[in-house]
Amino acid sequence: MADYQQQAQSLDDILKLFKQQDELAIPLATGQPIGLLQALERKTDWEHLKIFTGLLTQPIPFFLNPKVDVTSGYYGPIERLLNESGSRMDYLPANFRGIELYGLRHKFRVAATVVSPPDNEGYVTFGTHGAAIYRPFLENCRDPKRIGIAEINQHMPIVYGDPEYGDNKIHISELDAYYLSDASPITMPDISASEIEQKIADKVLDLIPSGATLQFGIGGIPDQVATLLAAGPLGDFGIHSELISDGFTKLYDAGKISNQHKGQFEGKSIFTFAFGHQELYDLLDERNGKNQRQAICLPVNIVNDPSIIARNNKMISINSGLMIDFAGQVCSEAIGLRQYSGVGGQLSFVQGAYAANEGKSILCIKSTAKIDGKVVSNILPTLPEGSLVSTPRHFTQYIVTEYGVADLYGVPDEKRAEKLIAVAHPDFRAELSEQFAAIKKKYYH
Repeated sequence: MADYQQQAQSLDDILKLFKQQDELAIPLATGQPIGLLQALERKTDWEHLKIFTGLLTQPIPFFLNPKVDVTSGYYGPIERLLNESGSRMDYLPANFRGIELYGLRHKFRVAATVVSPPDNEGYVTFGTHGAAIYRPFLENCRDPKRIGIAEINQHMPIVYGDPEYGDNKIHISELDAYYLSDASPITMPDISASEIEQKIADKVLDLIPSGATLQFGIGGIPDQVATLLAAGPLGDFGIHSELISDGFTKLYDAGKISNQHKGQFEGKSIFTFAFGHQELYDLLDERNGKNQRQAICLPVNIVNDPSIIARNNKMISINSGLMIDFAGQVCSEAIGLRQYSGVGGQLSFVQGAYAANEGKSILCIKSTAKIDGKVVSNILPTLPEGSLVSTPRHFTQYIVTEYGVADLYGVPDEKRAEKLIAVAHPDFRAELSEQFAAIKKKYYH
């Protein structure tokens, strides 16, 4: 497939495919075609461009153009920065599957993504990010009224999926346009667990048995849990996770992943996007001969389907929250009305693990936070007015702080506060107990 390089287009030619008023869908994180995004400002006759994306990895100056509207399905540091800098930035409240569904229903005229170089049969793969772009991009390429643009990046790993779900690939002949890139892959910033996060991770470890099927969210706590599991005596794990990151590499290198007891996709680690350091990408890349289809990338509508997640044996989901009230409602994505991250796949995996055979849904919450220099409890009688709930009370199960584990499964509303107060910061327990006593007197008889 060496001749594909001669057929590549220049970015200036690709810019001619855009109309003065247009719309563009691009994927999250590692799938973002940075070369194209940087080139967009070279088109000088824009009247209006709508961009749909999520978890931006670079503060593209063009996003500050007043003729550009950006909608993100998952806020990260770059979205927050652009929002504060005057960008026309909006947040779409949708879970990860909902982001894909929106792309399928809205039918953006242009979709663009990063793909791997073609294999010997001419197929380019979506590499580390099948996720929410895979099916919409295929539709764009196969619809004569729409356009699919690919950045073929030599550093994007060749990663396959399951043939039943498209195998995470598309033939290069189906692409409407493509350009070449040798830009370095986007890697996860270094994350080190704080002392409090390490304490929480220690307590999470006690909830995980050998042979469990694991899902890790993003952040210091899940990575620390994976580090402890890699170094500890437990093993024989399966992986069914929206995200795999550097913790996956540690577990793999330690020989802790077998995928032999999942009940489905046995022998395979399942993910929908990978975001970590180069060692992770090298492990996944089929060109290096280590993966051999042991880790496969499936579309988000499969990976994040609660009914499919629930089919895994001993499904353990490990995610983080910001605060929780006595009822068990968890805020994980926003502080008041200020969007901080996104719905993502948390609730999908909470529901799936909750329903799985011997499953456990674990939400990790630091007992306190500092706001305007004042230490406050993250366990509260009621959530502050306007708080946005990520996980409703009827799905919360294990809540873990640095002070212990509260199992809310089967616990009635009148008893939940007692469980949560026991794992609150000691400095707040007396006050919380008094507040609960007042609530009981008024509402519970």
